[in-house]
Amino acid sequence: MSESSYDPSRRPPAISKPKLKEGQSVTHQMLEDTAFNHPYYLEKTGNWLNVKIGPILRTIKECSQSALLEVEADMDPYIKRFSDQGEPLQQRTYEIFLQRLDALSVDMSDEFYSVITDMLYSTLNLTSRRDKRWLWLWAMNERQKALQKLRQKKLQRVGDQGEPVDGDSPSTDAPGEDSFGSSDPEDSVQRRRRHLSIADC
Repeated sequence: MSESSYDPSRRPPAISKPKLKEGQSVTHQMLEDTAFNHPYYLEKTGNWLNVKIGPILRTIKECSQSALLEVEADMDPYIKRFSDQGEPLQQRTYEIFLQRLDALSVDMSDEFYSVITDMLYSTLNLTSRRDKRWLWLWAMNERQKALQKLRQKKLQRVGDQGEPVDGDSPSTDAPGEDSFGSSDPEDSVQRRRRHLSIADC
């Protein structure tokens, strides 16, 4: 195995945010083909065939949306993107995000959960202003945009029908806060925690 290949005893490699061309946006396929096309992840996931990147990213977005809904009232409404909010709010939101991820982890395989935490660790980049927590911030911005679009559609329907419309919810890719229960045994959650503890952040 080469030095850069996957080794369970090694920490995941630092991964920088992809550099985009004008008009280009981050997609699941781009993340697989560029940012996480690294020997460590190719070996760990079986070239992204044994563990697929789509469900990984959807899970990160689900937990991001849950955290977003909890802190939304404290966000500066003038600032359009979550990634531009103040650092104290971002740190608090990240801690909530990790709690949501822990709550879901008891239903995940060790392999699946390990890939998620490794990807988050790879993209922490705490010493880089440009790349700090970029994967998580991308997911937060994505869910924020999705919620804004959903609410705009709801307002349009209210205007068209002249009455409130109940039952609107985000897409199945991103269930809201209520979908994250806290009934899982705490000791199971603690056993599943990896190197991505709050202390690392």
